[in-house]
Amino acid sequence: MDAPFLSTSLAVLATLFLLALPLSAATHDILPLKSSLFVEEYETNILQSSDGTFSCGFYNITNAYNITSAFTFSIWYSNSADKAIVWSANRGRPVHSRRSEITLRKDGNIVLTDYDGTVVWQTDGKFPNVRYVQLLNTGNLVLKNSSGNIVWQSFDSPTDTLLPTQRILATTKLVSTTGLQVPSHYTFRFSDQSILSLIYDDTNVSGVYWPDPDYQYYENNRNLYNSTRIGSLDDYGEFFSSDLAKHQARVASDRSLGIKRRLTLDYDGNLRLYSLNNSDGTWTISWIAQPQTCMTHGLCGPYGICHYSPTPRCSCPPGYKMRNPGNWTQGCKPIVEIACDGKQNVTFLQLRNTDFWGSDQQRIEKVPWEVCWNTCISDCTCKGFQYQEGNGTCYPKSFLFNGRTFPTPFVRTMYIKLPSSLDVSKKPIPQSSIHDYTLSGLDCDHLNTITTEAVRNMNKIGGEEPKWFYFYGFIGVFFIVEVFFFAFAWFFVLRKEMRSSQVWIAEEGYRVMTSHFRMYSHRELVKATERFKHELGWGGSGVVYKGILDDDRAVVIKKLENVTQNREEFQDELHVISRINHMNLVRIYGFCSERFHRLLVLEYVENGSLANVLFNSKILLDWKQRFNIALGVAKGLAYLHHECLEWVIHCNLKPENILLDENLEPKITDFGLAKLLSRSGSNQNVSRARGTIGYIAPEWISGLPITAKVDVYSYGVVLLELVSGRRVFDLIVGEDKTKVHEMLKKFIKMICYRLDNEKSLWLAEFVDFRVGDEFNYLQAKTLVKLAVSCLEEDRKKRPTMESIVESLLSVDLARS
Repeated sequence: MDAPFLSTSLAVLATLFLLALPLSAATHDILPLKSSLFVEEYETNILQSSDGTFSCGFYNITNAYNITSAFTFSIWYSNSADKAIVWSANRGRPVHSRRSEITLRKDGNIVLTDYDGTVVWQTDGKFPNVRYVQLLNTGNLVLKNSSGNIVWQSFDSPTDTLLPTQRILATTKLVSTTGLQVPSHYTFRFSDQSILSLIYDDTNVSGVYWPDPDYQYYENNRNLYNSTRIGSLDDYGEFFSSDLAKHQARVASDRSLGIKRRLTLDYDGNLRLYSLNNSDGTWTISWIAQPQTCMTHGLCGPYGICHYSPTPRCSCPPGYKMRNPGNWTQGCKPIVEIACDGKQNVTFLQLRNTDFWGSDQQRIEKVPWEVCWNTCISDCTCKGFQYQEGNGTCYPKSFLFNGRTFPTPFVRTMYIKLPSSLDVSKKPIPQSSIHDYTLSGLDCDHLNTITTEAVRNMNKIGGEEPKWFYFYGFIGVFFIVEVFFFAFAWFFVLRKEMRSSQVWIAEEGYRVMTSHFRMYSHRELVKATERFKHELGWGGSGVVYKGILDDDRAVVIKKLENVTQNREEFQDELHVISRINHMNLVRIYGFCSERFHRLLVLEYVENGSLANVLFNSKILLDWKQRFNIALGVAKGLAYLHHECLEWVIHCNLKPENILLDENLEPKITDFGLAKLLSRSGSNQNVSRARGTIGYIAPEWISGLPITAKVDVYSYGVVLLELVSGRRVFDLIVGEDKTKVHEMLKKFIKMICYRLDNEKSLWLAEFVDFRVGDEFNYLQAKTLVKLAVSCLEEDRKKRPTMESIVESLLSVDLARS
């Protein structure tokens, strides 16, 4: 018998054997085709590598984070005391403790579904002849076909951990995980210069913090622009990378064969190599990338300063206060804002041995301190400057981020700009008492104090007369009987309601984990609003109230009136909008779905709506602020149209639904109340959504299918109002407002004619007179041209929100 025939026969026999395995075989290293692992059996029904090192299955994150009923499909070290997770399929989107399952479907894809059948994660490929999933001794979860070849593997998509023999390539990266199993801002990957780096990567701020950015690449023993990008950890504890000079590997302190290891990018942004102690299952650090914790970017958020006292701590500089107590990632904010009107006197506070790394407006070499001072004080956007006394180098800064203080070879002194009226003479300045190179943790809880006064004042029992004992005993028994009676009645009266919402109410922790918002009881919201006492106004969907939650957060609570959806439809919409998160969209904290009550709990935005600010002269918006609002709204809509997991159309964009925060940054609200359409662009109608006359697109009235272009039309109207400072009805004054589309069409033709045939005089007259001459002509003309294109009657000719954002960004540098 020839070798190929023998090989084929063995493969067929192996396949038949695997298909004949009972379901209990899933507790070993194989999951056959069309088999499943069920979350209810997470303790027994798992995969385990043949040598027992690794396990794979549903991992209960309740144990680690004290959250109820949230699971990830993960791989972990079996004998580790803390079951160190090395890979997760659905990190940031756990599944429920009931009816969730992972299945190897007949099409060859591994599919993870939640309790309601929603696909949370899948391999999503074309894999012919797949026969089984196997967990290898290396910790690699692989899909194999009938020939035994690997067609998919978890090693190709790491999360926050690299295992021995696993490679990190040009297209792969590690991303750290926050305390709620959500991907964070810290990444470990190859930079554009082919240098394997630790990078803080946020929407607005990005920068390398390891290797040390203060030194050149060769000073960090790195090679620049390598022809290859590859890194790997071997079984001896040596980490190799193609950019390491002279191929000198990073070596573990316990370098030897036979030790189980993992290279993990931890939540604090530091990369650590861990070694497992087989005797007690604990992990020890055998190598660390950044010994100085405060060198990690973004640890203390904007304006925050990291210092050693002697352990690493976060503090706000004088003149600033913590933005969100308990969460240093949000950093600090000014106690008193500095206006750019030139009327406010400012001064500088000296911070010795302190630096806010990055955000340099320019670098001025060999200048006196006075020159640096004058450069920053004459520029409103300058928040402070760093001055190196040894060489006279000046760094004016537009943003204070990555703050840290400790002695360095070069004496760095930071000067932060503060209002002269603010007395900070008695405020402590964060300074490091010890420069510790071995610190590896961050303690940001130093603001909390612990008191034992309550313990010392505990009530004592005893010394009472026997009659009082019997009296209180009788009262206690009567109270217990009464509690049981009410509990019994409550159970039978409301059991139907409980059954219908058992998944939504009983396990709040699952919802916190899966969507980062929670369900509130109606009683909580009654308390938060003082029985709905503080009414903010009426919206198209119901009354809006202000409330204060138990954690002192100010929120907006919106009562949804005339909600026609049944519970399932309402929950489906909430399931989608809970995943929406963008800086230009109002954050949804949670909801109430209790009997006939339907309420949303939203972020409170300080300055109210754009309509109030723009038309009621509450705050005079300068040109820079108007342009920023136009750009922010465009970004928010682009996110809804193009970046959400499901295509979201607002359907009612207008100045009343654009809110302005304390920095006058726009946040779109009411976006989750529209009908959700699929990305396929099917001919579904948004029957429940109702627009506002003047802002709704012509096709809406014509009864045509609603697409994202209705939001583009509304955005065009908002642009006209933002530039002119007047309502669209005022722009077509004297006309029949029942024919607003026809009148707007004529008005747009007039604008096109003037843009093409007249000079800047007309544009200066069109711009809000309150702005005066203080506007950027190029930006104003761009906004008007965009408004014209958005208001095209033929929706196919209207631009997408993505292209609008690109157009605005292209002229953003022309600010004046």
